[in-house]
Amino acid sequence: MPPRLPIALLGLAVAIVLADSSVVTIALPEILGRYDVDVETLAWALTSFNLALALAALPAAFLARRWAGPVYAVGAVVFASASLACALAPSFAVLVAGRTLQGVAGAAVVASALGLLAEATGADARAARIWALAGIAGAACGPAVGGVLTQLLGWEAIFVAQVPLALLAAAALLQVRTTPAPRSLERPHLAANAALLLVSGALVAALFLLVILLINGWRLSPLAAGIVVTVMPLAAIVAARLAGGITPLWARAASGVILVSGGLAALGWLPEAGAAWTVPPQVAIGAGLGLALSALTERALAGRSSQAVHGGWTLAARHAGVVLGLLLLTPIFTADLDAKRDEALAAGTAFVLDSRIPPIQKIGVSRDILAAVDEAEAEARVPDVGAVVKERGDGPAHEDLASALQDQLDRAATNAFSRSFLAAALLGLAGLVPILLDRRDVSV
Repeated sequence: MPPRLPIALLGLAVAIVLADSSVVTIALPEILGRYDVDVETLAWALTSFNLALALAALPAAFLARRWAGPVYAVGAVVFASASLACALAPSFAVLVAGRTLQGVAGAAVVASALGLLAEATGADARAARIWALAGIAGAACGPAVGGVLTQLLGWEAIFVAQVPLALLAAAALLQVRTTPAPRSLERPHLAANAALLLVSGALVAALFLLVILLINGWRLSPLAAGIVVTVMPLAAIVAARLAGGITPLWARAASGVILVSGGLAALGWLPEAGAAWTVPPQVAIGAGLGLALSALTERALAGRSSQAVHGGWTLAARHAGVVLGLLLLTPIFTADLDAKRDEALAAGTAFVLDSRIPPIQKIGVSRDILAAVDEAEAEARVPDVGAVVKERGDGPAHEDLASALQDQLDRAATNAFSRSFLAAALLGLAGLVPILLDRRDVSV
């Protein structure tokens, strides 16, 4: 019977690191309030970690191939130290530097954990499954965990909590003996890694943009948004656990990609604003995430003697995909947000002019609304114009105007994300191309 404690600790380490690619998403409005930066600069809180991890994954994997234990230990300690630096960062530049160091150290932890899991379990295939499942759970749970910690304790708690967990995970080395990997190296599985890159890029919309829509667009609290997005990790974990019954691997991967893309398309065509409308698409995306990432990771590692190196390839592909998704989708989202804002203001002006409130109050209401919009724009959120109108009066005319204006803004916010979700769905569907081209191999 393989030792369960070191296996659990190694899985915990992988989950913590890969959760970090998305864990700060819900905290972005809080981070924006802490530091004097614009929205485009704020994105580096996400991009720096994923870019650093993607670039460091292969070098870390080659080091872990010969010195898995030391690489894992150093990576865990540096990751914990970088997490503490992020929590205490006096400026945004220091936060980005800490996030970058987290990415480099995280690459060392995750790449070496695969080889250590093989030693702990005594079987490469089982180690790969545990490694993939831990990564899926971490990546999917990141936004939900970040939301709960941000609401209850502040965004700094996200990084503070990582310090003891990373050091605890390092204790796995006390019960795992390591041996150097053989020198021979096979070429990476290009098709599986290409598909991982494209699917990971598409998942940016689910793990990042959906959270921004919930908090900044629909004004949910971080805790409420965190609860809403727990649907996705639950579906992902269940699907990943049940995925073994779907064979061959290419069929499981293709099914997952179709579910992810279908769920993203559904988010792009939401009938109206409301968190409940996001639940069915989240179920599809989560199930697709569990199926696709497990199948593609298993395919990328299957039959390869140097697991750490090929695990490094999958890490690089996944996080390069996240960076690609951020680069492709962010310009679409920001352009649409500006356009929808202007449309909403024009429609809102008409609502105010046509409303039944006293004419003398219309000027004051319009001025208050514009001030609220300008303040909210600086914080990259949709204003609560309903509350602004009600401050001017509480009669039926004011309530009707408040409701109409807020509905208009909510629709504008929802529509501003539509093209980004649809573009992400197309990016995910592109992942079918390498999967289907590779299906001729019966082991897929």
